[in-house]
Amino acid sequence: MKKTFRFICMAFIGMSLLMMASCDKTAAVKEAAEAAAKSCPIKLGPVGEATSFSVDDEALVCDITPDSAFISNDNVDKSLVAKFLAVQLLQKAPELFMKLTESGIGLKGNVKLGSGNIEAFVSGEELSHFSKQVSEAGGKYASILLPIVNQYLNSQAKKELGEGLTLKKVQVKGTKEEVMVNVDEEKIKFDDLKNKLFPMKDDGKQKIEYVKDFISIALPLVAEMGYDLDFRYATKSGNETYIEITADEINAYLNGENQEEVKEEK
Repeated sequence: MKKTFRFICMAFIGMSLLMMASCDKTAAVKEAAEAAAKSCPIKLGPVGEATSFSVDDEALVCDITPDSAFISNDNVDKSLVAKFLAVQLLQKAPELFMKLTESGIGLKGNVKLGSGNIEAFVSGEELSHFSKQVSEAGGKYASILLPIVNQYLNSQAKKELGEGLTLKKVQVKGTKEEVMVNVDEEKIKFDDLKNKLFPMKDDGKQKIEYVKDFISIALPLVAEMGYDLDFRYATKSGNETYIEITADEINAYLNGENQEEVKEEK
């Protein structure tokens, strides 16, 4: 009887200590969240802006005003938003993220849309995984985010990119971000497409302007990785053409530099 009573007492003390430790860690998250909230709004990449932080029983809650190409009232990819939010928070508010992973609680993105709010959730385990990935990548966030973006872009396979042009696949191939596009020759003549693309071959800005409505979300990540960007166009009959945008051209575009100046420096 005494042994049973002693075991119950020890178990109770152990549970109490665990609860106290958990409360201390949650309190640390709340303190870090209050500190981060003073800097709001915080830009979180294409996810949008964090306008406030709070803590509930299961997560750090981040209110987000979206301004992204991949968040719309008609098509919201919660998984992508959650992953992007997690890695962007790690990048922009590392101290808050560290307290969050130490606590073991998750991250909840409350995205405010015109048609009503959505919640994008990342578990504490997933947050620790992202933190480990970024550490192993030497702090290179793009190496984590670009595959997430490509996953999203591939979910839009068969999306129209223009008259007679539909997306087939997006992938990293060596040191290139490659976008494969199907050409429907019943809607567009292949020679007309070639004649349209050829004059752009030496004008980085013009090439990016031509494709940016689809690929703009990935451009900063491609630039950070130092990759070139290839758009490859192919018909069912085997005709192929492409436009290649170099890493230098992407950086020049993102930095607002004059293309001629970039060529002269070479």
